[in-house]
Amino acid sequence: MLALACGLLCLVTGIASSLLVGRMADRQVRADIGAEFEGAAQRISDLLDRGLAERMREIQIMASLDTIANPASSMDSRRAVLRRVQETYPFYALIILISPSGRILASSSGLLEGADVSERDYFLRGQVAPVAADVHDALLMAPLLQRPASNPPRFVDLAAPVRSADGTVIGVVAAHLFWEWAEAIERDVMRPIALRHSGAKAFVFSAQGHPLLGSERSSSESLHILAPRVFDALKRGVVSGSVEEKKGDPASTLVGFSATVGHQGFHGLGWNVAVSSPTHQAFAPARELAQQVMFWGSIAAAMAVVLGWIVAGWIAYPLEALSRTAEHLKSNPSAKTAPLTRGPAEVRMLALTLRDMVDAIRSREAAFFESEARLRFATEDAGIGAWEVTGRSDVITCSSQAWKIFGYPALSGTVTIREWLDCIVPGDRRSVINSFRHAWRKQSGWATEFRITRKSESEIRWIRVRGTIQGSGVGKAPPAYGGIIEDITEQKVGERARELLIRELDHRVKNQFAVFHSLVQFTARASADATAMANTLCGRIRALASAHDLVRDAVGEGVSRGLRDTTLENVLDAVLGPFGTSVRQEQASPDARFTLTGPGVTIAPAAAGAMALVMHELATNAVRHGALAAAQGAVRVSWAVAAGPDRQQDLLLRWQEMGRAAPDPDRPQKKGFGTALIRQSIEGQLGGSVAFDWAGNLGLEVLIAVPVQRLSS
Repeated sequence: MLALACGLLCLVTGIASSLLVGRMADRQVRADIGAEFEGAAQRISDLLDRGLAERMREIQIMASLDTIANPASSMDSRRAVLRRVQETYPFYALIILISPSGRILASSSGLLEGADVSERDYFLRGQVAPVAADVHDALLMAPLLQRPASNPPRFVDLAAPVRSADGTVIGVVAAHLFWEWAEAIERDVMRPIALRHSGAKAFVFSAQGHPLLGSERSSSESLHILAPRVFDALKRGVVSGSVEEKKGDPASTLVGFSATVGHQGFHGLGWNVAVSSPTHQAFAPARELAQQVMFWGSIAAAMAVVLGWIVAGWIAYPLEALSRTAEHLKSNPSAKTAPLTRGPAEVRMLALTLRDMVDAIRSREAAFFESEARLRFATEDAGIGAWEVTGRSDVITCSSQAWKIFGYPALSGTVTIREWLDCIVPGDRRSVINSFRHAWRKQSGWATEFRITRKSESEIRWIRVRGTIQGSGVGKAPPAYGGIIEDITEQKVGERARELLIRELDHRVKNQFAVFHSLVQFTARASADATAMANTLCGRIRALASAHDLVRDAVGEGVSRGLRDTTLENVLDAVLGPFGTSVRQEQASPDARFTLTGPGVTIAPAAAGAMALVMHELATNAVRHGALAAAQGAVRVSWAVAAGPDRQQDLLLRWQEMGRAAPDPDRPQKKGFGTALIRQSIEGQLGGSVAFDWAGNLGLEVLIAVPVQRLSS
């Protein structure tokens, strides 16, 4: 009977478990598929919003271009701009520039130029503000685009006003965007979905619910007919979700939907995207999983019946022997262990369990003390001390690690509360007393951080103390209060170091911003246009970056943290390298554009940036107007250290250009920003002097003198 009951129980349990697991798996898989369809609809709606927002931004930018907005620009130049924009995006059908009267002045492909579009909605609305018009059939454009009248192209119209400098509307820029753009998005998103769900399709509906994509053009079925539950959800303001449209099997469908909401200031056209599939196809994986769970669950239940029958038989047979063993323990209470019983493994296991229970009870006290010793070892190895104070005593009991933290020579023992408080730095003592009294009064946890003075070393350390109630003490003062002590001095030191590092980083960043601000201002005043300004500014910033790479380091303290000194030769190699090969004079090479001669001179990080800017400006001028503009031109850079007029050591650097005749010395030279920057860097920042000589026989010669002390400080 026991075996039969056990087998039936296993059978019922196995079948019930299979049904439950199958049901849960079916629900989960259905929910996952619905979320997958919703995600696909969200992806399509997001790509539609982003695509229209990007095209609208392109049209607005194009309308603001000087070539388009300037009435003096030729039609060829305007047509070229329209053509270049169309070439950047394959789904532009046509981009046109319209006069205020509604005549097409220019188009990207030359089509429709001279046509009258003054009655078109996109022109009328585009004179007021940027506008995107909904999808429509372009019947008149079909012959021009070689499309049959039965399948005309479909456009989304985009337009933006062209305004003069005083804000007057002087035209409209419009674009016809092929609807194939949206179809391409639908194909890309739905391709992986269709591989997993063969019947899945995507639809796009207008704000009025009319089908735009996914249905035949002649279809009159709107969203509220095809998916009424989706239509109602969208009316309630639901942005996305998934529903099951029940129309009676097999017509029921699973629909994931998402509304377009616009992107980055573009409010969208109110389109709604739906991804649907017949439920019998969409939920096919769920049904297959449930069937597999039921099948394997039935097999497991059958195996459980057989196993239960066998196990019950093995258990029932030795029960009598097990009863005798229990009687033996009852009649012999002084027995230390239970005698082992021969028989099946189950009975032997029970006998061993009884024996282990007896042994465990007898060794409980020993195990308790061993556990306490291990806990003490673990806490003290981690540098954590323990403390305890009784409710009606002024004595604190501490562990040996706690004594070490406070600097007492004793390894363990007690200390009075007054002696303990004397170790606390006077400035922290009052707050510690108040916080402990509050925790004691509320019988709550206590945690605080404060400074102590070690008894053995007179050293100030930061510690963290945490405590809690020890024992019950219902209605009375708690019998004890205890907790742990940690030395957190290293943590506090690290926090202080991080704070200093953050301040230091803030100081350096502000300095760099000030340098960049000055470069931008001076470069802007000396540049003819934005391109020239960008090229010049980028070169100067690269020179600063090269100098920074030379002095960057991961060591140091204070304001010098992360920086190191470099040499003048390293700065010259880094800055002049992009302009041509540079070699030392003793390694002369016919291919070298720069020859460097001079002793080793150490340069501090601050001076390295200034010297890098000066060398970059001289090299740039040589490439544009000086010796390096000629194929055989070269530059000799030489330097030496000598006593200056004030008897201090000065660095004397000579920049000599060769290979190109100097300009007429009688012709006045234009002193641009480069010259001003060189003088500012040498004279203002480094306290030196600079002289330019354009009258030499070989080319420009520059003499620079800088105090060595300013270079190394």
